[in-house]
Amino acid sequence: GAALAPENTIRAVQRAQEPSIEAEIVEVDLHATADGELVVVHDATVDRVTGAGLGCATAQDTAEGTFGELRVSALTLQELGALDAGACFVDEAGGHPFAGQGVTIPTLTELLTTFPGQRFMLEVKQTEPSLVPDLVALVEALGAVERTCYLAFDEGATQELAALVSDEGCIAMPSSGVRCYATDGVFPFGGGGCPAYDVLWAPRASSGLNLATPRVVGNAHAAGMPAFYWTINDEPTMSDVLAAGADGVVTDRPDLLRALLDSQAPPPTNQETP
Repeated sequence: GAALAPENTIRAVQRAQEPSIEAEIVEVDLHATADGELVVVHDATVDRVTGAGLGCATAQDTAEGTFGELRVSALTLQELGALDAGACFVDEAGGHPFAGQGVTIPTLTELLTTFPGQRFMLEVKQTEPSLVPDLVALVEALGAVERTCYLAFDEGATQELAALVSDEGCIAMPSSGVRCYATDGVFPFGGGGCPAYDVLWAPRASSGLNLATPRVVGNAHAAGMPAFYWTINDEPTMSDVLAAGADGVVTDRPDLLRALLDSQAPPPTNQETP
């Protein structure tokens, strides 16, 4: 929902829960502060979302690295809380409706306790030092195991999760598994040669390959995994992915996705009791 409210914030989840959207799952990103608090923020730095440091024009983190200068890991929770997480959000009209409105970077504890009925995908962004042990312990302590799933495209972090998460927990497939399922010719008999986790959470396309095909989705389903695709913000691509059999779409525009799903739903039937 990053196009509707400041990403990874309480306000964004509130927007996603509104009756016009009712997002079933919310994906958030995790780092740890200098004093060990797990916080919800995408980049390793706070510049791009708060305007601090190098400012709002800072590029988003990529696989190649981070581009801001104020690292989450160098700030205490108190220092982080003094920053304005609504400062850089720009609406369709070019305005800044959340600037100065008290929007902060939340802790994971705050997020899970504020929205006790919401399901979350918890993406581990920070790998050094590992936050996995503290993350798993926190989710278990808050009784949130059954409504959360862990995602770490990093292989080491995924292996660490696999060693610590209980059988009742949920772990999404790491990058190596996504690559295996993307190589369509590798699994002519239903994807048996690829690893199986609890969820396939994949980009719609990677390295020129379309991953959102009936075959990839079917192979994921054969392995017991629902298939989700990110990040899709236009209706035609949403329609294509849903037509391929995908179980979910990750989007910055959940309002568009909800409207599309509602338009595809069969009309209610009026059945009279005999």
